[in-house]
Amino acid sequence: MSWFDKLLAAAASVSGSADMLKACEQLNPYVPESFTLKELANKARECFSRTGLTKPKHTSTARTTLISILVCLRHQERIVDEPSSDEDAVKGLALDISRAISPVAAQEDSESEATIPDLPFIRQTVTTHCHATSDAGLQAIETLTSHHPNVRLDDDVLLTLLAYTDSTEPWHTDNRSAIATKLLEQQFSIGGSSKEKFLAETVLQRYLRPLFSRSKPPSVTASGRKAEYAEGNVSRGEGMPDESARIKPWKYGDLRAIPAVAWAVREVEPTLLTQTWPLFTPVLLALSDDPATPVRRRGLLLLTDFLTKLPSRTLHDTGLASVFADAAIPTLAFLPSLTPEDESLELLPPAYGVLRVLAGKQQPPDGVLLDKVLREGVFSGYFHAKEHVRIVEVLCREAGVVVGDLGVRAVKHLKDLIPMLSSIMTDPFAPAAPATLLATIKALQAVLANCWPRIPGSVWQDEIINALVLCWLHVAEYNRRANNDETYSQIERDLLVTARALASVLKTAETDLASHTKPLVEKEPRLAKLFAVSGL
Repeated sequence: MSWFDKLLAAAASVSGSADMLKACEQLNPYVPESFTLKELANKARECFSRTGLTKPKHTSTARTTLISILVCLRHQERIVDEPSSDEDAVKGLALDISRAISPVAAQEDSESEATIPDLPFIRQTVTTHCHATSDAGLQAIETLTSHHPNVRLDDDVLLTLLAYTDSTEPWHTDNRSAIATKLLEQQFSIGGSSKEKFLAETVLQRYLRPLFSRSKPPSVTASGRKAEYAEGNVSRGEGMPDESARIKPWKYGDLRAIPAVAWAVREVEPTLLTQTWPLFTPVLLALSDDPATPVRRRGLLLLTDFLTKLPSRTLHDTGLASVFADAAIPTLAFLPSLTPEDESLELLPPAYGVLRVLAGKQQPPDGVLLDKVLREGVFSGYFHAKEHVRIVEVLCREAGVVVGDLGVRAVKHLKDLIPMLSSIMTDPFAPAAPATLLATIKALQAVLANCWPRIPGSVWQDEIINALVLCWLHVAEYNRRANNDETYSQIERDLLVTARALASVLKTAETDLASHTKPLVEKEPRLAKLFAVSGL
């Protein structure tokens, strides 16, 4: 039995320890007095080759091997220098370590032609493996590179490090992220290397492009530009997505892909983006159109960040504005009961976010697109899901923002906006969902601020007054039962602000709100505070 095998056997007995430092201290007697990096790399490779260490059944073996490597690397004084082979040994050892901790699913778990892979199971399996192995693995690479800071590691190692910098992934911890970020910065500082070159050539061109090649949407060409004649995939039948691991290896196999996309979007500079945008386009569209809610949500959020950075001229010169809008608009229809309410709540805000950023790329904001957002998003969504108060909250919140973006151009939507907001505010049970009611009142304030020229003397004037009156009385009753709860007090304050705004709007037409509200106050004295601004 070799010294490394003895070390492995001893490491197996302490690998369950949560304290990595203590485990390494217990293994110190098993480290030989002298060895070379080449020798250690060869021993590790032998162990890695005997078992597929990324497979769940070998997770404990992977952890044991990584702890053994780490304890050896901590004894730098015992490592004999071999200038002719050390650089290759460092590269090979770091690559083997990174493959052992990489969030990549085992082939038998991800590839299946007969059934759609079980994404939650795959992600859980990979996450469990990463939690068990990554601390030892990352510390081992950190220790290794600290003594050989000028060795440029394989790109595959850096791609694995990227996955550990993503705070949204379940295998992330602050410590792992800090180590991975430090290692990446150290690698980018080596002569001949740069973050920009790695981002454009490695991440986008050599890694993501082939990984997403089979799931490219028909709305763009292979080069990432707008397709003039988009054709659906006939073989899928009526556009049904192919959810096999062969088509989507980035989803069911190599789980480093989405963190790599997120890193690229976060780190790319606008000047570099003007050159590399075609490499982003197919990837972001594929994510934004994915049927899995977590993937689709992440894709929409990344698309929002990407569009925020993309110069307006580039967006419109390429014709991609319509492509991105067409990708996001269908998500506005992901509503209960066809879509579970919780999933709908995850998808709607980022979808609206994409469309608002797109509209904002023009000055003034694109009214045609914003009109479509209101009609096909807010109004249609309210019609189909008005009984779901949390959905209504999102719709009202988005309505207020879109009205603000449209400005006075939103007057064309008063016939839909006022009845929708009024029906919510006049519902006697509306105060039972205070967040929804508050979002509705804020939306009404946006309507008054932007559509004021068309309100005085219109049918909407009386409807708004009616909504304020009934909402005030219903909230007062709920507030009385709740012993002046701060939530209802806040709603009352916002109703007062809305009443003042209405009074100001009517003054522009030389109309006094008091003349309309005096009979109401005489009949119901509790309204005196609401309409105090009108001089009553």
